[in-house]
Amino acid sequence: MSANSRMLAYSSLLAMNAGWVNAVAILIMAVPVGNLTGITTQIGMDRAHPWRYESHVLFAILLGFLIGAAIAGALLASKRMPIGNRHAAVLSIQASLLLLAAAGIEESDVKSLILGSGIEQTAVQAFLAAAALGLQNGLTSSFRGMAVRTTHFTGTVTDLGLMLGRSRQEGIDKWKAAILSATLLLFLTGAVVGLMAGARIGGHALVVPATICLVLAAIGMVRSRRRREQPTTAEPVSA
Repeated sequence: MSANSRMLAYSSLLAMNAGWVNAVAILIMAVPVGNLTGITTQIGMDRAHPWRYESHVLFAILLGFLIGAAIAGALLASKRMPIGNRHAAVLSIQASLLLLAAAGIEESDVKSLILGSGIEQTAVQAFLAAAALGLQNGLTSSFRGMAVRTTHFTGTVTDLGLMLGRSRQEGIDKWKAAILSATLLLFLTGAVVGLMAGARIGGHALVVPATICLVLAAIGMVRSRRRREQPTTAEPVSA
């Protein structure tokens, strides 16, 4: 499989993950955790009309996403591990956060701990889910050759529009168009399936995207080991 094909598959799966997580969050917590444009707008509106929105939950999402992206940046910038292992570390932390969010929603020791802390349950759940997506977006935004957004799509739709507008003069980069289109469509697919799963099994629906993250992490570690065994092999773009 070529580097472009790997990036296409990798980005599409993570976009589906993000759509799934965001749909479950909206269904159960009544807030999106991957779209900070809407969150910051609601925070501003709450400043004008206090109590219109739950600002502490909105701030938890903003802070969680920021911290997640910062952790991804720190891990990916490190040179102590091969790139595949760094990606695996980010994905493993993301999976852990999603599992904690799932446990915080359903009856569990984690939920009991949250309730006992005195912090509102929804704020903690939203923080964990947003941090997970912040990690993911930090990861895909750091791909060499092409930053890919997998948790929100304003930039993606803008890039597609610019590409179409310039196509007569500059042509279309088919791989870039394929990656942008696939991530958008798979995000929508993830949202549909995530909503149905969340309606049936509640917070346990987050176990599925967590599992996908762990599978991708395992694949990344295996490929990293193979590259170390074959040092002349070029390092791929996406893992």
